[in-house]
Amino acid sequence: MIFELVVEPSAAQDIADADVHYAQFDKADAFLSAIDVVFEQLTNMPLMYPAVHGDVRRALLRRFPFSIFFIVEGPRVFVLAIHHQRRDPASRPTPEK
Repeated sequence: MIFELVVEPSAAQDIADADVHYAQFDKADAFLSAIDVVFEQLTNMPLMYPAVHGDVRRALLRRFPFSIFFIVEGPRVFVLAIHHQRRDPASRPTPEK
């Protein structure tokens, strides 16, 4: 089964913010590629990632210190946030669907 990926606006903003940061070091393309790899995995096998809080699951990026937080509801995967691993997840409220 292929899952539909829905990136919440706040998660899209997280990606944009990190992309701007990595562009300063000519690593923006590598960062976005790492995101794409995880997004591809989320559309194919989202349940392979562990639940970290209730129904919220976490996927880690390779080569970059970021976590992707998401939930699976039926045939959809909702990407809620993308946080730097040293950032306090409580620093911003989780968006409502």
